[in-house]
Amino acid sequence: MKPALLAVLALLSLAACGRKAEGPPPPPPIGAPPPAPPKPAPVPASYIGRWAASADLCAKGAWLFEADKVSTAGEVSCAFKSVSPTATGYSIDAMCSAEGPPEAKTFTLTFPSANPPAMTVAGGPWGAPVTLRLCAG
Repeated sequence: MKPALLAVLALLSLAACGRKAEGPPPPPPIGAPPPAPPKPAPVPASYIGRWAASADLCAKGAWLFEADKVSTAGEVSCAFKSVSPTATGYSIDAMCSAEGPPEAKTFTLTFPSANPPAMTVAGGPWGAPVTLRLCAG
């Protein structure tokens, strides 16, 4: 064999030594508990996005809902302490500021309409329930 071919074969066999065999993992030892199934990826919360009371308010009056907070054009902001799914939406415990020091508040998000997407915010620092529409884009 040619020396160059021997060198390539030697390098390939050395590289193969460092690689683990591919394939399914070995079964657990007898008597060991079975491995836990993988957890599914979390579904993004349906409230995330820009919401406004009307389409014309989307440009300068939208409420911005993120996974862990909300801020409104009316200078209300809430940092979520916990978000619990309910049969009709979410119940949220938060620390909210509205022209003063943060206060603990609880409010709900419900979804009265899917087409067009609508969400009603009730409780928390807002007096009466507010129904918002999802802003495009």
